[in-house]
Amino acid sequence: MDKIKLYLDEDISPVIARILRSRRYDVISAHEAGMLGKSDEEQIEFAHRENRIIVSFNSRHYAPLARKYFFSGKDHAGIVVSKVIDISEMIRLLINLLENAKAKNLKNYFKWLQEFQ
Repeated sequence: MDKIKLYLDEDISPVIARILRSRRYDVISAHEAGMLGKSDEEQIEFAHRENRIIVSFNSRHYAPLARKYFFSGKDHAGIVVSKVIDISEMIRLLINLLENAKAKNLKNYFKWLQEFQ
């Protein structure tokens, strides 16, 4: 199986992780993982070690990091960014991602969550 596991960056409410876990999805947040205050690169590295796709509202920092990783040939599990949206819309889009994408197709990619309408 190619089930997606998510890691929510610290700018996303940990409530979203709890709601998605209650629906049997494999999701953790930076808050729960003790990663608050870590750099964006440390967040990506943690997600990669855990084989989790990182989700963030911080496209301004993650887009250049995705390019850096691409050009250096360094792997990451995947980066998904979103504009700031309300919790119910975030959950809806994340469920679409979790149900319709495959982890192997997101590895080393930078995507917008809004692609998963």
